[in-house]
Amino acid sequence: MKIKCPICNSIKEKEIWHNKVWGGSKKDKFLHCIKCDIVFLYPFPNVKDVSRFYKINFGTYMEGRSPEINWKDLKKQYKNLYKREIPLRSVYLDKYLKKGNVCDVGCSTGFTLDYIISKKKIKTYGVEPSIEHQKIINKKHTIFNDLNETQIKFDNILHYYVLEHVYDPLLFLKICLSKLKKNGRMIFEIPNRNDALFSLYNLQNYKDFIMQKMHLFYFSEDSIKFILDKFKIKYEIFKCQRYDYNNHYNWIANNANNKKRLFSFKLNDLYKKEICKKKFNDHFTIILNKL
Repeated sequence: MKIKCPICNSIKEKEIWHNKVWGGSKKDKFLHCIKCDIVFLYPFPNVKDVSRFYKINFGTYMEGRSPEINWKDLKKQYKNLYKREIPLRSVYLDKYLKKGNVCDVGCSTGFTLDYIISKKKIKTYGVEPSIEHQKIINKKHTIFNDLNETQIKFDNILHYYVLEHVYDPLLFLKICLSKLKKNGRMIFEIPNRNDALFSLYNLQNYKDFIMQKMHLFYFSEDSIKFILDKFKIKYEIFKCQRYDYNNHYNWIANNANNKKRLFSFKLNDLYKKEICKKKFNDHFTIILNKL
């Protein structure tokens, strides 16, 4: 298929990465650009539809994917996300967050900002387009609908699982960098499209579930390097693994994200480390410094 790549603009032939999209229509598919190694949704949506979705439909959509988070009950959602995400994020926040101020772009219910102020004396800001989520965010944080609303320069900018959702990742990063002070730091996470369940175990049910309409892009280590190398920055990419052997065994044995725990914490920790060594990790954490 000769389709223009939304990242590198190449019009060379694209291969079909996956021909089924969770939450999409029969015509939707994901294409792979060989030049920059990005995987992107096709047909590509327009920017107004993407913006409207996050203002109105995000919670309903996510309820269908991970109901255990309680997306419709924001207080329960806060507790569940804090419990699931902070043990992972705190490893890098505690080590790499600079003094000064911080802005979390796509801050959800504000649970990451709440963790930060529980550990550090730092001025906190957030960007959250969801009207419902804004209502529950701690009043100690200053919240914007859009990063372009403020002229404040930040020492730190965070965004977790945002880049794969945005209409134009290059423009998004350019705006974030423009809001960073010189020598400012950006910390962010993105999924790895070459995770074990997809690329090692080749599970069809998992592929049909993970390739979803809400994700406009799927990144590999090569494709995120292709993007980052366009900016005057210094960065480090860490291979990380959220889901353990219990989760993977249940996908393999039951073709589902079953919560049943069968294996020890020691085995699970060893499994995670090996998965990262083999480059089948499920996400990346990127630490970026503006030069």
